[in-house]
Amino acid sequence: MAVLTATAARVNVAPVNRRALRRYGEFWRALQMVGNAVGAAERLAGKAADLEPARGSGGNWATPTAEELRSAAKKAGQSLHVMSKAARKWEAELVSREWRR
Repeated sequence: MAVLTATAARVNVAPVNRRALRRYGEFWRALQMVGNAVGAAERLAGKAADLEPARGSGGNWATPTAEELRSAAKKAGQSLHVMSKAARKWEAELVSREWRR
């Protein structure tokens, strides 16, 4: 909650919308949770190894290669980084205005 109070102190608008401040805090915590999940996926993708499927396994599906897993995890991490930078950039705007559903 101290982070949110510090955020409220930096906002130029005198009457800070408490609901918007709470929603921004929820949004930021959600970004952190996604970041934790992406970090775990990156670690798991780093351990992946390309294995040949067993003969006769059949089926009409294919598993991604280790490189495809690493690439997807890296791309997700980069996208999350861009989103969190934008959230920080527009923090005052997001906190000072009403969030619509």
